[in-house]
Parts: sequence; C-alpha cells; structure tokens
Amino acid sequence: MAAIDETILLNGISLGDRRAFDEIYNQYHSDIYKYVFKFVKSSDCAEDLCQEIFLKVWEKRESLADVRSFRAYLFTVSKNHIFDFLRHASVEQSAREEILYASRELKNQVEDSIQSEEYYQHLQKVLDQMSPRNREVFKLCREMDQTYDEAAEVLGISRNAIKKHMVKTMKLLKCSAQKSFGLSFNSLLSAYILFGI
Repeated sequence: MAAIDETILLNGISLGDRRAFDEIYNQYHSDIYKYVFKFVKSSDCAEDLCQEIFLKVWEKRESLADVRSFRAYLFTVSKNHIFDFLRHASVEQSAREEILYASRELKNQVEDSIQSEEYYQHLQKVLDQMSPRNREVFKLCREMDQTYDEAAEVLGISRNAIKKHMVKTMKLLKCSAQKSFGLSFNSLLSAYILFGI
C-alpha cells in the first residue's frame, strides 16, 4: 500500500470512516496476529487480543491524522496491550489456564501433592520478596516461555538486562531450594508450575 494511500485512509479513519478502518484492519491484521501469538501461544487468545488492539485504535481514531508511521504506532499499541494482558494473566484464573494449556504440557507430575504445595508456597514466598522487575522477567521467561528477546520487547528493556535479571533470580531460587529443602531448583519449579501459573 502506498504511503499516500495510507495517509488518506488514516485521515478518513480519524473522521469516522468505517470503510477506511476496514482497509487498514485487513492490511495489518495478519502481522499483528503473528506478533501477538508469539507471546500468548494461543490462537483464540491471540485473535481476541487482536480485536481489542484494533478497537483501541478505533477508539483513539481522532489522533490518527497526526501519526507519521502507522505501523510503528500500531505495534506500540500492540506491545502495551500484550504487556497489560500478561500482567493481568498472573492473577486471572481463566487466563492462567488458557496459557497453561496452549503453551506446554506438564510432563512431570509431582507425586506428593501436599509436599508439592509446600514447595510452591516456599517458591512463591521467595519470588514475592524480589523486586517487581525481577518477578516480571521471571514470569515472562519461565511461566510464559518467552525468549530473552521477546521478554525484552514486552518490557521495553535490553536483552542483556533481561539476562541479568534472570541470572540473579535463578541464583537466588536455586540457593533457596537447596537450603530449605535440599532440592534441585528443577524439582521446586515443577511444583510451582503445577500449582501456580
């Protein structure tokens, strides 16, 4: 699509032109869907988020006439919306379950559920004592299965910063697991995944 055509479309959308909005939607939907899917690993969830993202664009349509790069604007809106979703997913049961089923299968079930619950509570307590940023990085990289690059994109920080947060967090968790239970960190993490995503 030529830049001048897109500018015309954006001007039209800013004035409430539904047809212009439909053209922009059709132009960018596929790219935004793929971008969202990388983070949520669920087709249904990705589609729902896409609809919400484009709804946000429509609700703020009056400002589109001043947007120089709509693609950059749209991906910024998408990134912020995904991050909001991932933050809330940590406390919403339905979102936790959907991400759990879509992102991975639990291959190793912890045999003793009472003991596993104790492990989970301990790990959660350690995580709660960490900085909010360390918790965010841990949730994205270990619970949501994001790569360092994907987590860096969501949080708006460098890949190296993500790596430093993860190294610090993993070291703390490993030491805590060994000191409190004589366990490997993987055993403790299995309980956390089973009970707490």
